[in-house]
Amino acid sequence: MRRNSPWKGCTHSAAKYAVGCFRPASAWRPGYFPDAGRNASPQPGNTAAAAKLLRESGRHDAASLSSAHCANLYGLKKLETRGQNTDGNFTHFICISKKLEIYPGADKTSLMVVLPHRPGSLFQILARFYALGLNLIKLESRPLPDREFEFMFYFDLETPVYAPEFLQLMGELPSLCEEFSYLGSYSEVV
Repeated sequence: MRRNSPWKGCTHSAAKYAVGCFRPASAWRPGYFPDAGRNASPQPGNTAAAAKLLRESGRHDAASLSSAHCANLYGLKKLETRGQNTDGNFTHFICISKKLEIYPGADKTSLMVVLPHRPGSLFQILARFYALGLNLIKLESRPLPDREFEFMFYFDLETPVYAPEFLQLMGELPSLCEEFSYLGSYSEVV
């Protein structure tokens, strides 16, 4: 963030990342943001683009919500290093590659599945997680395009990809799912 003059309520950030900061901007630094929210700016596609946009704008009455790395890269002053209002609120960044790489210590694994549209199909896969002793740490659903009331599910499991229980699950998924994808394994860095 940059500040050489009073805050005018202009924030540069990707909207989906700003929603994790439920406090109004004026609560971050009292007196810095008297007109917070009044002069909304165009929203860039990601937080790195927000920092770059702020730097290129030359404005001194605006701020961006972005990483410390971006602040350093673009010569921006960091006004606040913790914008979230809940200590357990973290943003996760992933690296996507065409070449599969599994790093040592990767103890969490992500899957995407499409289940048959019939009673009990979600229960069946959850029961397999339980039976195999796999801890489900995240479950999300997303609607399937052109299929009313049908969903794809994203699962994060607390298991290394080479664990025998996970390998057994991978062997069983074709009989439980219409389709599935192994999205990758990672370790959480806090």
